[in-house]
Amino acid sequence: MTDNPSPVAGSASDRLDNGTSVARALPHPAGRLAVATPQTKAGLSRQAKAGTAFRVAPNVYIVGATLAPAQAVAHHRTAIISVFWPGAVLSDRTTLTGGMPFEGWIFIAHPDPARRSDLELPGVTVSPRVGPGPLPGDMPMPDGLHISGPARRLVENVSIAGRPPRGRPSRQAGTEAVEDEIDKLARHGGAGAIQSVLSQLDALAGQLPPGPVEVVRSLLAGVLGSFSGSKPTSERLAARLSGEPYDEHRLSMFRSLAELLGDTAPEPRPTLGSPERWTWEPFFEAYFSNFIEGTEFGVDEAREIAINGVIPAERPADAHDVSATYRIVSEPASRALAPRNAGELLDELRDLHRVLMAARPEKRPGEFKLRPNYAGGYGFVEPDLVVGTLRRGFDMFSSVTDPTHRAIALMLLITECHPFDDGNGRLARIVSNGVLSAAGQVRIVIPTVYRNNYLAGLAGVSNGNGRGESLIAVLRFAQKWTGAIDWTTFEVADEQLRRLDVYMDPGLAEASGIRLRLPEPS
Repeated sequence: MTDNPSPVAGSASDRLDNGTSVARALPHPAGRLAVATPQTKAGLSRQAKAGTAFRVAPNVYIVGATLAPAQAVAHHRTAIISVFWPGAVLSDRTTLTGGMPFEGWIFIAHPDPARRSDLELPGVTVSPRVGPGPLPGDMPMPDGLHISGPARRLVENVSIAGRPPRGRPSRQAGTEAVEDEIDKLARHGGAGAIQSVLSQLDALAGQLPPGPVEVVRSLLAGVLGSFSGSKPTSERLAARLSGEPYDEHRLSMFRSLAELLGDTAPEPRPTLGSPERWTWEPFFEAYFSNFIEGTEFGVDEAREIAINGVIPAERPADAHDVSATYRIVSEPASRALAPRNAGELLDELRDLHRVLMAARPEKRPGEFKLRPNYAGGYGFVEPDLVVGTLRRGFDMFSSVTDPTHRAIALMLLITECHPFDDGNGRLARIVSNGVLSAAGQVRIVIPTVYRNNYLAGLAGVSNGNGRGESLIAVLRFAQKWTGAIDWTTFEVADEQLRRLDVYMDPGLAEASGIRLRLPEPS
């Protein structure tokens, strides 16, 4: 008899390349798993009484752990399961969490479980059922376990008739969750991934319940264009089958911003003063909007391009970008466009892009993107999800009625969708400002020195740093700044802008401690 029983293989020691077992230099904080035998049971019991071990299940102990019991069990979870159900398959809704507990439960299948009752452990309960062992497509897990593969996972989670269980979640995530998984599969893998799962399903059909198998088969076939069942419960899959799938992650982002805007008091900023005061605002708006995107001209050269039609021979396409943006934001009709519904938004985006990119046929003017686009490694909405995401995103912001708040919402919507090959940032600012002009509110100009603040505000929402608080603050200040500038003449505005250092490179300005600031009162 010994007070130091051998641990479960692979959980208490590391192994050298030659297979020799060696003690760890430092014990793992989760301790080591030990299964009591007639020879070791008394020793483990003494260790438990002494506080150097604790019992987690019948004849199963964790020795030398410094973590709390639930954390130590989480570390040894698959090894513990393999003690009671060797060769088991993590199944049912556990597969949708990647093998992690759902509401404190792990579900497994075993063809002949020696223990058929639930096993309560610190922090988790394991619930077995009779079901096939590992099947083709199932994926290996540590300690000899498997987790259901793509086709089996879908079948196991289809809703089944019967009363919901008491005291624990249902084993099945439900048909709607299965439909969402199929939409995700199509989004990431396309028709090839769907066809692959259909092939797996055909291979496994005889070993899985026929009713759920046919439900899954019908849904998968529908994604490939031959759906004959009832409309899916999942909005995402229903949208895909109707030809307009959408990005659920982005809609969640938009929903959060809409809620935040609903909780934020409006700050109206009407265009006060005579119309002459705003004469040169469109030019500087177009100039800065292009400068942000890397179309850089000196302000005097840009003036010659936009106002006098002078096109430099060495940069005709860049010059067109400036002149086209100026034409859109200066003409009364296009300056004050405000889409009333999602269909109008889609038409407006295509029409504006057609004008904006007319000199760049390689950018497919007026046509939504066919390939994914990125900024600094951040991926925008996938091409096949653009139309559905724009439509549903626009509808999601229907409760946002304050013009400035609505401009902010559309700014994020168009930026996150990035619907075209190029010109998306300029379009987002044009459409947002159209909402403001239609309501008689001051437009938002982003001068060069403020570029990094503006992009950081957008990136904060993209990366989940808040719901959009920083974006609201950035755009509100830019609007306040725009309203404080005298745009009466080029000379007056240019002199004021130079005094405020707004032409300065944003990186240099940041390093020098220079920020966008309001002009001194006259």
